[in-house]
Amino acid sequence: MTNADFIRLPYAPANEELTVCGVPFSVERRDGVVRKLEGNHVLADGCFETLYFLGMSTDSWQCSEWWGQTEVQYDASIRLFFGDRVGRIRLIFDDRTEELISVLFGVNAFNYNLFFKPQDKEGNLMSFGAPYDEPFKSDPAARALLNAALCMTENTSADAEKMTKWVFAYKPRAGKKLVKIEWFKEEGKRADFVISAITGVPAGTDDTTGLPAVDLDFFLKKAWYAPVEALKRRVYTYLDEIPASVGLLDVPGFDAPDVRFYNKDGLDLFTNVYRKNIMDMAYKKVTDDGMPHTSSAATADFGCYIGFGTYAIHDSYGGHVWTRDIGRLLIELSSWGYFDRVSIAVDKLHELLYYPSVRFHIPHWKRVANLIARDENDLFNEGNENDGHASIMIAIYTYWRKSGVGKEWLVKNRDHLKAAADYYLWQEANPKQSNFDRILYSHSETSSQTYGGYDLYANVISLTALRMYARMFDELGENNYANELRRLADKLEAGVTEIFTLDHPKFGRVWTDTTDDCWTYEYKRFCALLMASDVYTLDPAKELPALFEIMTRTMAAQKELYYDPYSGRQMGYGQGYLSGAMLMLDAYRDYSDCVRASGNLCYHETDVPYIVPEGVIRHGSGQYWYRNSDLGNAVQQAEIVKEARLMVGVDDLDGSSFRLIPRLPDDMTAIEAKDVPVTKNGHVTRVSFRYARDGAGAVRVSDGETTYSLTLEGEKPEFVRVGPFAKSCITTDAALTGVTAVQGAYYAYITI
Repeated sequence: MTNADFIRLPYAPANEELTVCGVPFSVERRDGVVRKLEGNHVLADGCFETLYFLGMSTDSWQCSEWWGQTEVQYDASIRLFFGDRVGRIRLIFDDRTEELISVLFGVNAFNYNLFFKPQDKEGNLMSFGAPYDEPFKSDPAARALLNAALCMTENTSADAEKMTKWVFAYKPRAGKKLVKIEWFKEEGKRADFVISAITGVPAGTDDTTGLPAVDLDFFLKKAWYAPVEALKRRVYTYLDEIPASVGLLDVPGFDAPDVRFYNKDGLDLFTNVYRKNIMDMAYKKVTDDGMPHTSSAATADFGCYIGFGTYAIHDSYGGHVWTRDIGRLLIELSSWGYFDRVSIAVDKLHELLYYPSVRFHIPHWKRVANLIARDENDLFNEGNENDGHASIMIAIYTYWRKSGVGKEWLVKNRDHLKAAADYYLWQEANPKQSNFDRILYSHSETSSQTYGGYDLYANVISLTALRMYARMFDELGENNYANELRRLADKLEAGVTEIFTLDHPKFGRVWTDTTDDCWTYEYKRFCALLMASDVYTLDPAKELPALFEIMTRTMAAQKELYYDPYSGRQMGYGQGYLSGAMLMLDAYRDYSDCVRASGNLCYHETDVPYIVPEGVIRHGSGQYWYRNSDLGNAVQQAEIVKEARLMVGVDDLDGSSFRLIPRLPDDMTAIEAKDVPVTKNGHVTRVSFRYARDGAGAVRVSDGETTYSLTLEGEKPEFVRVGPFAKSCITTDAALTGVTAVQGAYYAYITI
């Protein structure tokens, strides 16, 4: 065939002849870049053997939504999965009949912005660190699956750009005179697609291009389905492929408390989630120089926040110290006994407390502690993120309480501790600068990032931090200052109670919070309950009954608004917060579902499994999902690891006693924990135990239907809470000290 054998469909602005994959096209080049066909149709006049469509990239740079409220509004229009239809091409013939060609993502349309590195001449195509081309770049078998699914030809020329990247060949019905070609996007998807030129081979002309072509039967009979399904099962995680049990993951140098979870089939995969992430947290989030990192170096990044399941190896946030993230991470590291790692990180954070700020010229931890804004217009990463500041304070308090460093450490760090707490007193005393008005005003993801706002979460975590620092100043003998911190904490609590509780017409008094933030879910309104599990108790039903009651009502109200055990769009603020709240509320069936989901969302059969992703994009069917953004983002990672701590249930939070409050989800049969640190009155010991839903342990507790057993070595708890049981008549070969009803079930308190 020669160029004369092709018919280029007319497009008035076309100003250049371009040959792609052996097919000539008439394109419009403007400002050095080929442009898409404007409008939604071109005219034709003739019968065609083959039609060639140039372009066929998705028009939108997004394949998933950035953080926001779309999921809770049941809007999946931004989410794009292989096989999703993004539009249609209509061939209109002179007898007023038509053929409709489906444009399917991963079949005859693909993403250019994220999968390839755009040409310099294309300017800002919103590529966010592209190319995200793994696993296809390094795995030939995966690449073969992609090639089998795509029924179009890639332009592999070095100068290929978005509008010239693919050629899609289609064979219309023979003997039909084509008069018009239209195209339009799918109403339920925002992606759309681009066409930059259309060329045809006239009927009766041998098409010798050799390019693969499809016809109407290809779409009617879904010939694309099998290869697309194979591709999806390589890239995505499918619920039906998650193993019932797993082998123990070998983590080199593993030195964390050895915690294992079992189900009826063997080792539960949450075991490997815990093992992989606790080590990543200890040695990649805190490096040997003491610097804390929001992301691990050279981690897998799944398309920033707008990807479609492919990834690249990036440093991501590796150079950043996001204070909210690091605080939550260090709380968990201290809780699991990594005192040396936390110690050097705390020293570094005390240095960062004094980093310059363009607006607030007193010591404080900014949103990103190691960034310095250029001016007032660059405050996005530097505003007074009170929740980040408080997160670091609670981490430092936890290190002091848990590690046993004692009063000498407090004396050494006294000025740093006071500078951190003074920041809140300064905000109260300077409302014109801080916007303090009964409660704190924050520039934060929990409120409004750019201009700030009042929110529940930042205030609750801050008043908690003030009370914990008051304890340390009591230990220093500075009781007047400690009381001043408690006074402000009480004032904030009164303010948030007034502002952020409402009388629900069905459930009574419940907590609420702003939804003007960028977090997907409203689970942050359980902040007080989540903070309690860090600093007060793991048994709120018994020890914090008023909080437990209002949080139970709040969860009932939340379920009417939005509830899904798979709330992994954000693995910390969503999945972790929900699971933690359900565990603390002893919502047995719910926390079983949520913990199971947490483990599942961290699993992948092939690519970098078990590390907690920053988020997941889940198909509406619930049957499969892909990961989003960076693996091992500190705050998301910490909240999932925290679930392991809440299930193990070592409760030494009051600093002077040790209680064991284990929680065993309904699909797990046993927890084995070895050498978990226990701290009482500044003295660190260890406890090992096996807690199981069977009768095999040294101590048994039963209601006649369900039997739990416990074998324990090391530090003895004051009591162990066992359950849930369906009946209140409970027998044990230990000392039964009480039975309590919680959420329609019964729990036994025993002493050993």
